[in-house]
Amino acid sequence: MIGIRRSATMDIHVAISFLPVFAVSMMFSILLLEMADLFVNIVQYVQNDVPAGAIARSMLLYLPRCVSWALPLATLFSVSYSLGTMYANNELIVVFGSGISLGAFITPLLVLSVALSVAFFAFDDGIVIPSIAAKRELTKTMLRTGEPEGSADVTILGENRQTVWSVRYFDRKNSMMTGVTLIERDAGGGFVSRLNAQSAVWTGELWRFSGVRRFFWKDGTLSDASYGTWEDTAFAESPESFKGGGKPLDEMRIADAASHLAFLERAGLPMAAQTAEYLRRFAFALTPIIVTLLSAALAGSFKKNILLMSLLVSLIAATLYYVTQMVAMLLAKNESISPLAGAFAPLILFAVIIAALFRARAT
Repeated sequence: MIGIRRSATMDIHVAISFLPVFAVSMMFSILLLEMADLFVNIVQYVQNDVPAGAIARSMLLYLPRCVSWALPLATLFSVSYSLGTMYANNELIVVFGSGISLGAFITPLLVLSVALSVAFFAFDDGIVIPSIAAKRELTKTMLRTGEPEGSADVTILGENRQTVWSVRYFDRKNSMMTGVTLIERDAGGGFVSRLNAQSAVWTGELWRFSGVRRFFWKDGTLSDASYGTWEDTAFAESPESFKGGGKPLDEMRIADAASHLAFLERAGLPMAAQTAEYLRRFAFALTPIIVTLLSAALAGSFKKNILLMSLLVSLIAATLYYVTQMVAMLLAKNESISPLAGAFAPLILFAVIIAALFRARAT
């Protein structure tokens, strides 16, 4: 039986063959995405006399999103092209003839793809989402458009559905609210207390109410009291519970999205679409690993026009993946399938295809 042998020199050679192609494909993909965004908005920029510096800043803020979108496609193309070139130069024939399996040969690429997946998830959550939010704010300023920074007439159910919050106006930017009515109930739905406040501000740990009048049971008698300011650790509903509905889940960082989903679950509100979107972000981070395996399974399929064929295969595979993802997410949001299935269906489908391709190579 032929054993698997490792060689540091071979691993370095594989990595060096991949990295330059990956760097060039990333730059090319990023450039295309940046130009597409610029051309979509160029007419509005001209009509509003937007200065070149502001446009450049907008493109800079859009750069992280371009990197995020370009990574899977660049990885797919780079692995496909690198392995295809090696096969055309008879390098893979020598490698396989020496007893090294394809799985062992692409180990450096798999290690790189795992590292890219981890970095991709952290980069998307920590940099892409804040930069896109900043870009949208800048775009509103440049194009003289905007939207209210708060929400009017907000009503939510708090922890364990025992607290009802009614807010006349909530300032999402500053985490402040005015015209607050807060009703506290016991486990059986009976009245415990009512709070009316002119305003409230989030301290970082709880809400500090101003202009307060409270009604509550005391020794079996309904009592009331007034305060200039009042706070209680029992009323520490996260500001995300009030502002989460103001923006889609894909614009929230992971921690904020998890907080919003927890609120929806407590309130008993529909959450299939939001859960599917939340899980999709974890599934999408695994894309570099999937595309690396797909490219490896197709290695050696093209002996001529490797550059063009690698590009064509990359575009076809990317299109199929994103279409599958769209369909699965649509089904999940309509509750035809579970959110977990909607998020991970494309990965599972492509994993099956990859396994079939590797099996075909073995035979």
